[in-house]
Amino acid sequence: MSAPEKASPEVLEEGCYYLSKMGLSLALVAAKFEITKEEAAKYKASYAKKLREGKVTVDDFDRTFWKELRAEAEGDTKVTFVSEKGFHHAWRSDLKKLDGPSLMTIYESSKAFLDMDPNQRFLDYSAPKGYDPLALQREVKRAMGIVSSILEEKWEKEKPGSQSS
Repeated sequence: MSAPEKASPEVLEEGCYYLSKMGLSLALVAAKFEITKEEAAKYKASYAKKLREGKVTVDDFDRTFWKELRAEAEGDTKVTFVSEKGFHHAWRSDLKKLDGPSLMTIYESSKAFLDMDPNQRFLDYSAPKGYDPLALQREVKRAMGIVSSILEEKWEKEKPGSQSS
């Protein structure tokens, strides 16, 4: 088995630039990309030079991409859930900021969506290779688990006699 291929220089330049602009140290950026700190500095400087020369431009799509990639690398996760208004996406960290009744509403509406699906029993099996016709339902089920764990955390903090800070 061969070693994994390295990312292209363009990706490394953009990543080193945006991630360092978000406050990550070059040492940490280098560790994430499995390169040296010196290489990370070189890639960041190269991208900054391309920006000055107008060869590349800063745009919201790239900034959002690297911000979301950083969030996922740090353990945050994006979830898809259902409300009475439709499907929504949110970060786990954002859901943690909601109060108990709001989280319970998300949980109940997502559960109601899954309960209406005649294929719900197939969600207990692993996803098929390639195309998964139940991908949305699997995402909603995963969101229910995440919302449930957040509710449990809140309940533990708020119950009488708990050591909340």
